[in-house]
Amino acid sequence: MASSVKKNKQAATQYTRAELMNHAEALFAVKAEVLHGALYEAAQVTFSIEEAKERINQFMKAKVKG
Repeated sequence: MASSVKKNKQAATQYTRAELMNHAEALFAVKAEVLHGALYEAAQVTFSIEEAKERINQFMKAKVKG
């Protein structure tokens, strides 16, 4: 019989928008204004660093409506 192995998935640390914006240049190499734009429409209050990076990448690739 095969034994089942349970993986402990540790939840990523969550940070507020303000905390991320205060350290935007160090964490993401972007200005706080870019991070603000990337998180603007998000309903969440807190984000992991990976979630914020993903949103920044999507924001930077988005086409500007004219």
